[in-house]
Amino acid sequence: MHPADLCYLNNASVGLQSPAVAARLRDWLEAEMAAYPRQRLESALWDGQATRTKLSQWIGAPETQLAFGASTSQLMAQIIGNLDLAGRRLLVAPGEWASNIVMLRRLGGEPPRAIELLATDADGRLDMAAIARQIDDDVAAILTPLVTSIEGRRYAVEALGALPRPSHCPLIVDAAQGLGQTEIDVRRLGCDVLVATTRKWLRGPRGMALLYVSQPAMAMMRLNPTPELAGLRLDPASQRFVDLPQARRFDASDLSILNQVGLTAALNELQQIALQPLRDHLAALAGQVYDIAREQGFRPLLPHPETGIATIHLPDSEPLQVVQRLDAAGIVAKACSTAAEPLNVRLPATGTLLRISPHWHNTSADIDRAMAALR
Repeated sequence: MHPADLCYLNNASVGLQSPAVAARLRDWLEAEMAAYPRQRLESALWDGQATRTKLSQWIGAPETQLAFGASTSQLMAQIIGNLDLAGRRLLVAPGEWASNIVMLRRLGGEPPRAIELLATDADGRLDMAAIARQIDDDVAAILTPLVTSIEGRRYAVEALGALPRPSHCPLIVDAAQGLGQTEIDVRRLGCDVLVATTRKWLRGPRGMALLYVSQPAMAMMRLNPTPELAGLRLDPASQRFVDLPQARRFDASDLSILNQVGLTAALNELQQIALQPLRDHLAALAGQVYDIAREQGFRPLLPHPETGIATIHLPDSEPLQVVQRLDAAGIVAKACSTAAEPLNVRLPATGTLLRISPHWHNTSADIDRAMAALR
């Protein structure tokens, strides 16, 4: 099958870069080759700053409180390694990503006394009244995704961030599935830390992620145990390297220039589309998945789609069987493993969880084609 015949519906894993972004990367490489051996460092630095400026505006944060890394896992590890978790309770949302759970257990120094699920109601939404009773001085941190990876549930993080919590207890939000498809303002979320990758709904390149850290969160952290050169500066008086102030201490030292160029182009493209038209488009396509799924006897995981992620349960099909059927029809979607959200007890344990995640480039015909392949 020719690549042009593929129907790509897996943007929650890796967003499909547009031809315009690919053309920007090509133009960059051609210009760099023409300037060789005097590489275009001035323009590279400009692109990096443009990327930081645009992303800080995108999430409503000062530029000084934004850092770049290679992945959300790498940035989350740096944050967790800076917190004093020993002997305290951690409150974690059911949809928290598996690698974050592993890091909480491994990087918190002495293991935390308990990883406790944030309370939810019968529909799986965060139960704020019950959570308020969970939070006390013994809680070291609260962790939640903004949007869950498998269900596509959009947690009410704003309400969670508004609850009273101890001054030593940061609210840490994983926005990997939210950034680019839902509005994010760290002030309205009330979070202390936010991490997100750029490869999903922003449709940027792989190998790049962002980190926001609030001023109070910086004050409660220890010195960076895994310093990068970009996060250090030389103190002239002592001739020692010390951490940069604010979130820039977490900057990776060797980010790809091409990644920054590509991400800036992708952000420009999304700004031209505008967030509300994109959200309306995704809601329509996800709703179409839900409607057809019910007609075909499959169960959507939520009563109605809350984001551009539409996941349906095929109770009588094995994942490999479903993937092979989609591959034969030229459909790229995701058969999810429940191991990715080990604390989410609401996920079905048998059958196949098929996640369909369209983006701006997808059409109603794409959804019809994907659902027809499941008959």
